[in-house]
Amino acid sequence: MMHKMRWDDLQFVHEVATHGSLSAAARSLGVNHATVLRRITALEDRFEIRLFERPPGGYRLTPEGRELLSPLQMIGRTVDSVERLLPMVGRGLHGRVRLTTTDSLADLILPRHLAALAHRYEDLEIELVVSNAPVSIDRAEAELTVRPAVSLPLELAGARAARMRFSVYAVPGLDVKAAARSPEGFSWIGAAPPLTRSPIGTWQDRTLGASIKLRADSFLTIARLAVASEGLAMLPNFIGAAHPGLVQSTDVDAQFETSIWVAAHRDVAQAEPVRILMDDLVEALSSDERLQG
Repeated sequence: MMHKMRWDDLQFVHEVATHGSLSAAARSLGVNHATVLRRITALEDRFEIRLFERPPGGYRLTPEGRELLSPLQMIGRTVDSVERLLPMVGRGLHGRVRLTTTDSLADLILPRHLAALAHRYEDLEIELVVSNAPVSIDRAEAELTVRPAVSLPLELAGARAARMRFSVYAVPGLDVKAAARSPEGFSWIGAAPPLTRSPIGTWQDRTLGASIKLRADSFLTIARLAVASEGLAMLPNFIGAAHPGLVQSTDVDAQFETSIWVAAHRDVAQAEPVRILMDDLVEALSSDERLQG
């Protein structure tokens, strides 16, 4: 007998296999625990197959269920791709595009450029999602990202728009050379995750060690802490320059840089509103004088 298969049936199997429990799958799907159990049981009964073993503490795929896992993951990726692309198709420069970026770029760099884009494209709504932790483009939490990174992950397509250069910044009058030689005698402000994924993490582990007494997960906060504590911090130059209580030091050979990317998930990178905004943002950031120093 032919059984008609639907993706929403398979999705319950996929989510339980991915998360390992009914409750976690239910949270991911936005349904209750009983619904997941009912749909899994109905699917097993319909095809007269057992897909999961049910040991204490979780659900585990049976050998028969494991044969389905790779095709299910492929279907899931295809459905995710369609969900990302569908809101963009045939829309032109209308509707909403969500852009994720860091607090530093959102506060000091992007407002001028986003205001210009909003004026240029009056029928387009740009929603800014600000987070120093990477927002998942895969889960369609945003269509575009402007973010510092050494390189782009494989699922993203985009362009390097600018360079983000770092230098040591300190309150005026501080002996920065002495602070670099013996950091434990000075008030250094350090970066906390996720900022430590940038080159600053490697630098401060190698140079400052345990001398850091204050840390923050925002370069904006790090700069303010450096001023308040009359200390030092490694900062992106555009942030240090925006804080009049700090001066850039040339006494320490500790300058490095990372790239600022404008990118989107490959599934939507060629959709018209995303592609046009990407091109405009790359052009704007590449000529922004605040990112040249």
